Amino acid sequence: MNNADQPLQRFGGSEGLYDSREFLDALAEGVMLIGLDGVILDANDTAMRLLGVTRTEMIGRQLTDPLWGVVDESGAVISPQDLPSSITLHTGKSVVDRIIGFDIPGDGRRWMSTNSCAIGTGGNMKGVTNTFLDVTYLMAEKRALRTFMELAKLNHPAMSESSLLFELCGDIVTLGGYALAWIGSVSRTTETFEILASAGDIGYLSEGLGAGKAALPNGSDIALSALGTDAVVVVTNFSSTSDSAPWQKSARKRGFGAAIAIPIAKMNDDVAILTIFGREAGAFDQKSEDLLTQMTTAFSLSLRRMSDANDLVRAYEGTLLALGTMVESRDPYTAGHQANVGRLAFAIAGQLGLPLDECHLIRQAGEVHDVGKYCVPAEILARSGKLDPAEFELIKRHPIAGAEVLRVANLPTVLIDVAHQHHERLDGSGYPLGLSGDQLSLPARIVAVADVVEAMAHLRPYRGALGLDAALQTINAGSGVTFDASVVAACVTVMEGGFTFSTGPETSVVTVSV
Repeated sequence: MNNADQPLQRFGGSEGLYDSREFLDALAEGVMLIGLDGVILDANDTAMRLLGVTRTEMIGRQLTDPLWGVVDESGAVISPQDLPSSITLHTGKSVVDRIIGFDIPGDGRRWMSTNSCAIGTGGNMKGVTNTFLDVTYLMAEKRALRTFMELAKLNHPAMSESSLLFELCGDIVTLGGYALAWIGSVSRTTETFEILASAGDIGYLSEGLGAGKAALPNGSDIALSALGTDAVVVVTNFSSTSDSAPWQKSARKRGFGAAIAIPIAKMNDDVAILTIFGREAGAFDQKSEDLLTQMTTAFSLSLRRMSDANDLVRAYEGTLLALGTMVESRDPYTAGHQANVGRLAFAIAGQLGLPLDECHLIRQAGEVHDVGKYCVPAEILARSGKLDPAEFELIKRHPIAGAEVLRVANLPTVLIDVAHQHHERLDGSGYPLGLSGDQLSLPARIVAVADVVEAMAHLRPYRGALGLDAALQTINAGSGVTFDASVVAACVTVMEGGFTFSTGPETSVVTVSV
């Protein structure tokens, strides 16, 4: 029954086009078959490749006797009984899209989106299938984006520079999920370091400290390299070469997989280096590098302007705009969309008579309402044809992903609600939750209308620009049904009053590698 070399079934009629073994081995997802006693009965080639084991090592092994360490998104260890397949075995219930980190010996940590479901129905369960897809690169981007968002909270005029540096390191570790973050002040003449702030597995740093003032902390090699080139330096995989430097070997022993060093300009124009260590090989891909570099650049700006509260407010605004344009850079057809939605939402809120501070919050919410699109592959965002159901389901996840990022960053509730609800509709026909009526906040109702008008007025990959007249006809047709009637009326008044969408520099795309 569990002979992996014997075809399980043939497809394609009586002749059979291929057997299930060929079919399963060709999948990008790992597939595992588990018996009622918790024994792994079979698995496809992808499963063994992703988990770094052989068929002999996997088949016949109990789930309670894993070959890998497993952790949740926070890094906490997951017990065998809490694995998706174990839950399904004991409850019969499916577990869908749970993110689990596998600590694979010799290969670092990989993140998998896992699903499990019962074979058989009711009381006739015969076993469990467990599938998993490697999403390490998505987790790297998510972690970098979440860290980027923390900058908004750090721009606090009452904090000293030292406090901000410690706050930055702490949030990189606790909210970004990285293993270690430290900031060193560098003398360009003597190339000595003073550790200004650190968080995480800081014992790694002291491993390299010898006697005397000139001693350099462990891992300072990458920081010195960043200083020497005045550019970001990345080590993508500590395990990729056998002749790696001693500091990399030491990092690998601590379970680190990659590192990045980014220059920071401090208030007095001295140079400091922010160095971050991640547990996964590939933790700093190009998108993550771009995000963290933008974060550090904005943070440097905030340090230089700490004495001026007005400048700090502008730095916060610039961070939100940079975040919006960063997301839009993955889809050139929507360049400036969020900034335009924010401007129109601000005008609508003003027309409704809301207080000025609420109007500003609604504008900011519009500027980041689509931040969750970071979780949607760029090729889907730019697709010119019709999306299939699975692709559309990915699109429908972006409000939830965006709200999660903004919530973790401790940003105002208005921004979180708008990101979550801007595709909901009064009659419950929207997504992702099908909210209706009073369940929708007023800011979300405002941004929903502004979003539709801006999107219809401009070119999209799947259609040409429909124009303002068509956009206004659409919201008027939905007034009181899908859209808030007062918001629609205010929007029409604003547009008829001469409002125009900006095409200036504030809506240009920040180009990053995708």
